[in-house]
Amino acid sequence: MAKLKHMSSTPSRYRLLVLPLTALFIYFLFSIVSLLRQGQYASTEDPVSRYQLPQETLEREFYSWEKSDSIIPEKTYKPAPEPGIPVSDPFPLLSRNPPPKRSLLQAPKISRPPRRHYPEQTPLFIGFTRNWPQLLQCVVSYIAAGWPPEDIYVIENTGVMHANRDGRLTLQNPFYLNHTQLAMLGVRVIITPTLLTFSQLQNFYLWTALSLNYPYFFWSHQDVLVFSNETTTASSPSSLYSNAVRTLRYLLSPAAPRWAHHFFAYDHLTLVHRDAVLAAGAWDTHIAYYASDCDMYVRLMLAGYWQGESEAGIILDVASVMEDVGALLRIPGVRARLPGDNDYYDGEEEGEYGGREWIDKHGETWERLLQLGYRMEREKYHGGNGHRNTWQRRQRGGQGEPFYRDPDGFEQGVKMFIDTGRSVFAEKWGHRGCDIAKAGIRPEDAWRLERDWDPENEGLGYQGGSW
Repeated sequence: MAKLKHMSSTPSRYRLLVLPLTALFIYFLFSIVSLLRQGQYASTEDPVSRYQLPQETLEREFYSWEKSDSIIPEKTYKPAPEPGIPVSDPFPLLSRNPPPKRSLLQAPKISRPPRRHYPEQTPLFIGFTRNWPQLLQCVVSYIAAGWPPEDIYVIENTGVMHANRDGRLTLQNPFYLNHTQLAMLGVRVIITPTLLTFSQLQNFYLWTALSLNYPYFFWSHQDVLVFSNETTTASSPSSLYSNAVRTLRYLLSPAAPRWAHHFFAYDHLTLVHRDAVLAAGAWDTHIAYYASDCDMYVRLMLAGYWQGESEAGIILDVASVMEDVGALLRIPGVRARLPGDNDYYDGEEEGEYGGREWIDKHGETWERLLQLGYRMEREKYHGGNGHRNTWQRRQRGGQGEPFYRDPDGFEQGVKMFIDTGRSVFAEKWGHRGCDIAKAGIRPEDAWRLERDWDPENEGLGYQGGSW
């Protein structure tokens, strides 16, 4: 009987087990069907439109300040800009595959930095916004003049975020920068978070020096070409770099005055005492470009800081780029010439110094490189001082690439900033021009002085005066 009773209870137990399993199966089936339906609707509906106001509502709110009877004129285009001449690869060897040996990318022996780094920190910041060939020539010339590549920082101030780092821009884009080739040379790159003006960039240098614990640093313009003095008449030729270090050592000695800047060829190359500049309030970012140096240097001078100048080497202000900047590193067979130049040689006899065979075997001579550099500097100012920055708008491409900016429009915007900055300077000091110290103006006079000119008869703050 017990066995029969047990057998009769078994079906009821199965029924108790099957019922919840069936309910669970129906629940999961219903859930899957629901998800599939949601996916179907999501694929046909633009997810952005669910959160975006209708366009007519946006327009009504945006133009609510306009009069109802206002007339919008038809747009009229300016004349089409003239096409530019494409720039060429300034250092073809770096574009080859496989890449060149590192030994080819060193400074010539006479200027090579010591195997063991000097005990002094010697970071060199070179700011970049436009014209990659111009920058690369500058960087290679500093390496050739003995500056350790690992001490050189290119500050990429293009405003294109990581587009250059990720290789998304091309050579004809004014803001193109090749991170890979700089790394091949041993040079480091720091990217600014956004496009900065000149005075903002100077403060970024100070911030970077604080962040990296550099109590002093060098900075350079990118449109320079530098050389060590390798003349055979010198009793002990020394590199531009070693001379710069010698100056730094003096300024760090007890015998040195209380200093803020030391200039080499004005501020084409500048040594900066970080804390002195910070103590004076750093750079005035309301004065975006020109006149910002006048404001900073005069404020430091009036605060009692010494700002001297000396020579470290040959520093040339140039606007053109060699056909192949590898000539600066004396790479065999690479000649010192500008695009379109015919070959010429100093040596006439076979194998003579400066001749074809000599350059093919040993690389360029210092004399020929320097001669070309002086020619480039003369050509920069041939059309007058007003044409010296034409190198900044040489590249005309980049359409369709990330962060594209019209080259002419960008240049016009910079010029407007320049005029505004000079006007700010004039209002700040009540005077138009950098000669404010001669007028007896003191730091505490900032924004407290009446204008010393009549704007109605003598022009605006950025006009006239001693600009």
